[in-house]
Amino acid sequence: MSSFALKITAIVLMTLDHFATIAGQLGLIALIPGAGLDSAWALNLSYGILLALNGLGRAAFPLFAFMLAEGCARTRSMPRYMGRLALFALISEPVYYFTLGGAVYGADLDGFLANIAGLNFNNIFFTLALAALAIYAWQRLTPRGRGGAALGLLAFALAAFAAGYFKTDYGAMGVILIFALYLARKSRKLQCAVIVLWALVLYFFSGFGYGWYVIGPWQFISFFGACLSLIPVLLSSGRRGRPLKWAFYIYYPAHLAVLGLIAALLH
Repeated sequence: MSSFALKITAIVLMTLDHFATIAGQLGLIALIPGAGLDSAWALNLSYGILLALNGLGRAAFPLFAFMLAEGCARTRSMPRYMGRLALFALISEPVYYFTLGGAVYGADLDGFLANIAGLNFNNIFFTLALAALAIYAWQRLTPRGRGGAALGLLAFALAAFAAGYFKTDYGAMGVILIFALYLARKSRKLQCAVIVLWALVLYFFSGFGYGWYVIGPWQFISFFGACLSLIPVLLSSGRRGRPLKWAFYIYYPAHLAVLGLIAALLH
C-alpha cells in the first residue's frame, strides 16, 4: 500500500468513528427505517452499529501515528511540517469542541472559552504536533552523543507530559506511540509489536480504557480494533502514491463541521 492508500484508509476509519460519536445512538436510530426510541430492536441494532463503528475507528490513530513517524523521517523540512500541524491544530480546535465536545459534554461559547482558559487543547493535531516536536528534538540532539540522546529523551518526556497536561486527543499515550514508531521505523514487525503493546496498555492498563479493574467488551473491541491497523502497516510499501498533503489537513476540521451539521439534522 502506498502512503496515499494508507491515508485514505485512516481517513475512512476516522470518519466512521466520528460519525458514530457525533451522531450518537439517537442519530443512528433516525437513519433506521421504521425505528423509534420505543423499539427494543432498534435500540439494540443502533448500539451494535455504534460499537462496531467506534471499534473500527480505533485503528485510525495508529495509522496516523505510523504515517507521522514515516513523514518525520522523510520530510525535507521538519519546521515546515510542524508548522502545518500547529496551524491546523489552532484551526481545528473550535470545530472539534463544538462537534465532538458538544456530542459528549454539551457545548456552548462560554464552555469553549473556559476550555481554552483551562489550557485544554483537545484535537488530534496538537498530539501530532507535540510528537513531531519531540522527534525533531531527537533528530537534532542525538548526533551529539550520549548527552544529546539524554536531552532528546528529556524533550520526548516533556512533549508527552504536555500532551497529557493539555488533554490532547490520546494524550501522552499518543505521543509515546508516535515516538516509538519513529524509533522502530527500520522494522515493520517491530512497529507492529509497538502498536500491539501500546493498545494493550492503553485499553487495559490506563485510565483511557477505564483501568485494569474495569475490563469489559469495550476494552476488547478497542484493542482488537486498534490491532486492525497492523494489516495496512504490514502492507505498506513505502511508496508515496498520489499526493495528499493539504487535503488531509483541510479534511479534518471540514469533516467534523459537516458531521456536526448532519447530527443536528438527525436530532
